[in-house]
Amino acid sequence: MGVLDQANKDFEYEIVDEFINHFEVMKDAMQPAILALENADEYGERVNELFRIFHNLKSASAYLKFEAIFRLSEFIESALDEARSSKGPASETYVDWLLKVCDQYAIWFVDLVNDRDRFTPIAHGELFDTPHLL
Repeated sequence: MGVLDQANKDFEYEIVDEFINHFEVMKDAMQPAILALENADEYGERVNELFRIFHNLKSASAYLKFEAIFRLSEFIESALDEARSSKGPASETYVDWLLKVCDQYAIWFVDLVNDRDRFTPIAHGELFDTPHLL
């Protein structure tokens, strides 16, 4: 039984379907927001947008018991909470790190919609090592 079938077994179909739709929207919103962090004029708005994205993914994935998505979302939310106190812009290293995070969520989205047996392990071990923001 794959991750999607298991979720549909444990929860109402509508809740799981809503998560998938929400996950896709959030996944697609990540990259433009991340790239905008290098622009000082957009930094504050975009870091707050990213914080909300990861906060929402953290909450929804915790409810559905998608542990991999929850753990990374929780970590990224904390990193972005710290970034919210900066005026920016973000360093290229920080942006590159967040783009790798975005890639991981894209992989997990495919895992989910294709009902893989499990979520693909994190491809980049450094995702849990926050680089310098500035």
